[in-house]
Amino acid sequence: MKFDQKIYLSDGDLDVLTVGELLIDFISTDYVMELKSAVHFQKVFGGSPGNIAVNLSGMGFQTAVIASVGKDEFGDYIQAFLEQRQVNAEGLQRVEEATSMIFVTKSMENPKYLPVRNADYCLVDKTIHYQLIDRCKIFHFTAWALSMPNIRAVTMDLVQYARSHQKLITFDPNFRQNLWEKNHDGAAWIRQYVMPLVDIIKPSEVDAANIWNIKDSLDENQLIGLSHKEDMTIILTRGERGLTAYSGGESVSMPSCADIVVDTTGAGDAFWAGFLASVLMDHTIHEALKHGSQSAGYNLGFVGAISDLPLPNKFEEEPLCE
Repeated sequence: MKFDQKIYLSDGDLDVLTVGELLIDFISTDYVMELKSAVHFQKVFGGSPGNIAVNLSGMGFQTAVIASVGKDEFGDYIQAFLEQRQVNAEGLQRVEEATSMIFVTKSMENPKYLPVRNADYCLVDKTIHYQLIDRCKIFHFTAWALSMPNIRAVTMDLVQYARSHQKLITFDPNFRQNLWEKNHDGAAWIRQYVMPLVDIIKPSEVDAANIWNIKDSLDENQLIGLSHKEDMTIILTRGERGLTAYSGGESVSMPSCADIVVDTTGAGDAFWAGFLASVLMDHTIHEALKHGSQSAGYNLGFVGAISDLPLPNKFEEEPLCE
């Protein structure tokens, strides 16, 4: 794909289907460097796939999620939140294990976190999953949905089905080895089995180091070569230094659009929402990158991952950055 091109999307009444973790985020109410220093926490809806679906729904797009939560009050909260935000929850499964949660430091830079995982990796295969894929234009999933054996098998079946039905496949490789089962090389597994199925991937610099051992994000030849080899667009996010994207033998960089930074939680999810909204509105990849950056910058002014993100055309009228 070239940066000045628009992306072909298949037909469907669902704009985006997301697969992966739905969680309760407990974000410290004070800025702290480490979780052990936190005293009070704010409970918010969380999990990258859910954040993206909710943000896009708030922008007027039709979204759905496939995920599993517990048959408990936190699971009730997540289901009610999705329904209130008009996200299709037909793919939401309620399981016996407790709803997963994550404790996060409120941070202006890179937050520290502690996951307590149970229900999020207990997803089982259902006919409704494939029916939702048939209806969607974009299929989005995360590395969390690959990090344990059962959900890995389910997710990969869904990814392969989406690939065979010409859906645009986007992947957030939020890879941390400590989320995977012991003695499993998750990075090598992602490189071998996931990358060939993906159209667009958005690693952070930490992800790039963990998955590809790319420790110098300025090594354009390595990243351009990787993009060409896997035939995918790589969007490398670099925090306050913005992003650099690689596609079709080219690269393009954009600055951070952050104005006021209140909390960095969910900035990546806001980027995905703005980027995918722009793609759905038939913009070029270059325009979508700009809109994603502006959405991420806007979200940094709020606590948590959910905010009332403006549509890309609003940013055209009042740009956060050029």
